[in-house]
Amino acid sequence: MVRIISLLLVIVFCSSSILAQEDNSHVLASLPDCVCADTSSNTTDFNNNGLKVLQVGREIAIINKEIITGSCWDFVNYVYKKSGAEKTSIFRSKKGGPYAKPEMVKPGDWIYHINYSYKNIEHSAIFVCWKDIEKRIAVTLSYAGGNRKLPGKYGTYNLKGIYSIQRPAEPLN
Repeated sequence: MVRIISLLLVIVFCSSSILAQEDNSHVLASLPDCVCADTSSNTTDFNNNGLKVLQVGREIAIINKEIITGSCWDFVNYVYKKSGAEKTSIFRSKKGGPYAKPEMVKPGDWIYHINYSYKNIEHSAIFVCWKDIEKRIAVTLSYAGGNRKLPGKYGTYNLKGIYSIQRPAEPLN
């Protein structure tokens, strides 16, 4: 039952309505396919701690529209603290690589990656799911940084340059 609920939540996170920042999670017919929505994929194998991080992140950014000024790191750190998550390192490298394999990333992971869509700078985000694992295009939850007075949001990013993965560790408060 928990796995089914988790899968449905991940499917909802992949929906275009969520990406558009609307709360229309009941509209399942319009969902685009994410790899994480495929029950035969290993990317559905994530722990309840990852799910808790995703739930808290969605509540903070989308439902409550809380503004966490500072950097992208500050936003992700706030979500992790609010969810009670302690981190365990899964993969660590440098900005220049080598980079993590896509199958290493699970929903709810705190990732550091190269933001190819904005000056190739470092970016912290919470991984949600793969939209196209072969092209390494994924849905993440993050904040733009730069002390902007905006809530976090879902977005699609090219994640071919993930150089750090931290995962919520057991047990979660």
